[in-house]
Amino acid sequence: MVGSRFARCTARREGMNMSGRFRRLLLLALAALVGLSLALGSAVRPAAASGAGTITIYPAMSGPWAMTVGPDGAFWFTDVGDNMIGRMSVGGKLTLFAGNGIDVPNSIVSGPDGALWFTNQGIGCCGSIGRITTAGKVSIFTASSVNSPAAITAGPDGALWFTNYYGGSIGRITTSGTITDFANLYINRPNGIVVGPDGALWFTNGGNRAIGRITTDGLVTTFEDASIRSPSEITAGPDGALIDATVNYAAGITAGPDGALWFASNSNSSIGRITTAGVITNYTARSIAGPVEIVTGPDGALWFTNNGGGSIGRITTQGAVSHKDGPGIDGPAGIAAGPDDALWFTNFAGRSIGRISTAGKVTAYADPSIDGPTGIAAGPDGAMWFTNYNGGSIGRITTAGALTTYADPSIAGAMGIVAGPDGAMWFTNFVNNSIGRITTSGAVTNYTDPSIDRPDGIAAGPDGAMWFTNEGFNSIGRITTSGVVSNYADASIDSPDAIVAGSDGALWFTGFGGATGRISTAGVVTSYPGCGAGRGIAAGPDGALWITSGGSIARFMTSGKRTCYALPGSLYGPAGIAVGSDGAMWFTVDGDGRVLRPNAIGRITTNVTPAIDSISPNSGTVGTTVTITGQNFTKKSRVSFNGTPAAVVSQTATEIVTTVPGGASDGHITVTTRAGTATSPKIFKVT
Repeated sequence: MVGSRFARCTARREGMNMSGRFRRLLLLALAALVGLSLALGSAVRPAAASGAGTITIYPAMSGPWAMTVGPDGAFWFTDVGDNMIGRMSVGGKLTLFAGNGIDVPNSIVSGPDGALWFTNQGIGCCGSIGRITTAGKVSIFTASSVNSPAAITAGPDGALWFTNYYGGSIGRITTSGTITDFANLYINRPNGIVVGPDGALWFTNGGNRAIGRITTDGLVTTFEDASIRSPSEITAGPDGALIDATVNYAAGITAGPDGALWFASNSNSSIGRITTAGVITNYTARSIAGPVEIVTGPDGALWFTNNGGGSIGRITTQGAVSHKDGPGIDGPAGIAAGPDDALWFTNFAGRSIGRISTAGKVTAYADPSIDGPTGIAAGPDGAMWFTNYNGGSIGRITTAGALTTYADPSIAGAMGIVAGPDGAMWFTNFVNNSIGRITTSGAVTNYTDPSIDRPDGIAAGPDGAMWFTNEGFNSIGRITTSGVVSNYADASIDSPDAIVAGSDGALWFTGFGGATGRISTAGVVTSYPGCGAGRGIAAGPDGALWITSGGSIARFMTSGKRTCYALPGSLYGPAGIAVGSDGAMWFTVDGDGRVLRPNAIGRITTNVTPAIDSISPNSGTVGTTVTITGQNFTKKSRVSFNGTPAAVVSQTATEIVTTVPGGASDGHITVTTRAGTATSPKIFKVT
């Protein structure tokens, strides 16, 4: 199937919203097309060519696009450049049909009534559905629900089905011209559409990185995956799988030796495959080229900000993901572990500071002085410190919620913040290209240097200096506590964002280019392919680096080995990430600016995060033997009954035998290891 040209043609409407790379490709394609039309005056046939690979060119067309085989055995196509429908016989005879309501024709398909049906994208508003007989008679059908139709296909019910790109819906038109519209919250800029082997219609959702499915009675299902970016065309493969031919501006599609369809995704440097069950597989490797912060939680899992999904996420190192959304979470960005064993995060959109316990209880603190809170970190004074990007200030909030704001003329677009080895807080000023320092009493110092350009993330290095990302210069900066600045550039550094000290004595950073970087304190840079455009990064209790990116959480060993964990459901855009007191990583999810994406807090465990699966029995007197089963217990695990320490009789990595201690009361049993504290799912009752 030759799919819709809609996403490409919207350059005229959306202008600068298209990437520079894509605009260049479009211009090059148009230039080549015009050059070809001018250069050729008749069909060009290689003189002595035979067999496979023989090319014949038929000129005299301005902008041919979609093509299908008509019921008359000829090839029918849309000519965008001349607003025509074209027909070419197998012998090369060309006939063009213009006028009669043909207005920027896009997709075309052979209908069940012996005619050809096509979409009229139109200029500006609306558009229409067209029908042309093999004799060239044109009919045009309009309706208020038809809004910039893109692709069209013949359905299994004898009707034609099409996508309304700007209307955010799927349309159905009978051969008599009756139009029905199917709208759904999860249909966002649908583009390509095809009949699947399951009898349903499958379509691409260009606006929310998803593949959609609609039955002929209008039931809609969407399938999301981190590997899908701006999907366009879609076609059925010989193995019953469906694939988008331009997922991530794919360079090509081919039938593999396994009978599946395999495609190249240019934007996220991967190879992908999708089945009719919605199972998407994405393959990445260093050889394939083309969420904001993350931190380890006190529960041994990884927590991160989902900037795109507007939520806080949690994912275990085994890939088990959970999240918390609802009141108190509104555009979360930065996240950090507090001295109270809770996670604290910034609500950029909600203009508030949030707190979430490892049990999932959320509290939000709002104040007029909080404006665009972004980065957050625990200070040496037992309070949480945060940056106000829009407010030109640094904020401080105690664990009881008492707020203080420090404004200064030198603070402009404050982003990242971290506690320095000198007892002060250090932060980046993205807008005025400087590094700031604020004491716990509120005294601000500003450091400038020609090598500082749009600084973003900042971290305390193992060498006693502060290290930061320079997004403007694509470099990594270093500043000593006395204000001496150094700059390290490398060709592999692409729009660096967050930075953190790793367990190997080096600094690790993320980049919007998709790679994860490592820089030694001597300035040696190494680059590793990531799971997408990286945002937040944090060192986990397992010695690995945890990164938020797109629709996934990535885990990097210091050797560069990478694992990608996809977020569940409609979650997208993890941002900040931090280590929780439970030994897990906790993260924020803000939706990455995409509509209808939840804001949430997530949690992901690591391979050292302790976890209690069950306790037996669930009640007993003092001295009763209790067996605790779970994961990642250690030889030095500590057990408590509602806060009262208990003696350990025996223990393995998955089982601990203990006894009910004297003085114990009804409550949860906890197991504490070096990585964090696990809590029993049920309360133990002391009888």
